[in-house]
Amino acid sequence: VIESPDFPTVGVGESTLGQINSWLKSIEITEDDFMKEKDASLKLSIKFTDWLGKNTGQFHYPFGRPDDRSTTMGIFDWFVRKMKDPSIPSTDFALSYNPAVHLCDSGKVDPDGKMPSWNYDIDTAYHFDATKFANWLRDKYCKPKGVIHIPATIKEEIKTTDDGVEYLELTTGEKIYADLYVDCTGWKSLLLGKALNVGFNSYSDMLPNDSAWACRLPYSNKRVELEGATNCTALGHGWVWNIPLWTRTGTGYVYSSKYISDEDALEEFKQYLLNDRKVNGIPATATKETVDS
Repeated sequence: VIESPDFPTVGVGESTLGQINSWLKSIEITEDDFMKEKDASLKLSIKFTDWLGKNTGQFHYPFGRPDDRSTTMGIFDWFVRKMKDPSIPSTDFALSYNPAVHLCDSGKVDPDGKMPSWNYDIDTAYHFDATKFANWLRDKYCKPKGVIHIPATIKEEIKTTDDGVEYLELTTGEKIYADLYVDCTGWKSLLLGKALNVGFNSYSDMLPNDSAWACRLPYSNKRVELEGATNCTALGHGWVWNIPLWTRTGTGYVYSSKYISDEDALEEFKQYLLNDRKVNGIPATATKETVDS
């Protein structure tokens, strides 16, 4: 693994899904190994705010299976109920059938597995500091198992042949030969795009959001802000993620540059942060100083 010390990591990607437990188990890592050291908190759901329209409230997409044992038709009864009474909010569906919502809203978990249709080992995920977790995997797991880590920068002039990449040359002058190369240079696409002229396949017709502002905020009211869900809030031109780690929040606004400029998106993001903190009883003045900086 060649990792350049000249380019900082973005550090986003701090929210996971339940599938991470299968992966961690397969490589024999337990949550006790990394939770405290990587600033982690438990995640039981993804919460969507205002996705049905402005000021429409929140609904959960919780982990675990719906518990529909209490009625003859199970979850289908809810759709009949909603059809009979359209005023029932959509938030009621998950509240009626998924116990993880109640855990999430009350800030609790069920490690003993007493609750039906929910299993701690597979229905919890994590919020964690992505940079700390990656560095921990590198130093505490990968390198001790034989992975060779090379802290160096690759020269942009890649030597190729008709068969593909012949070798990589580092700024130190060292040449790296391999049978298989995996290009992890992101938008730079150093091997695929620049060296091999592999075209970029855009999915912008289906994924219009192409830009983001991101920041990290300290807790002002941890009891309110640290929740067991990733909160996704719809704004005018995209949506904001809100990821509560153990000691701080990771947040950002992903939006479409087709409909709003970067400067206006930043102002929209700032206003969201100020309003969100105000609703949760957090002093807006303190937040504004952090956001502006």
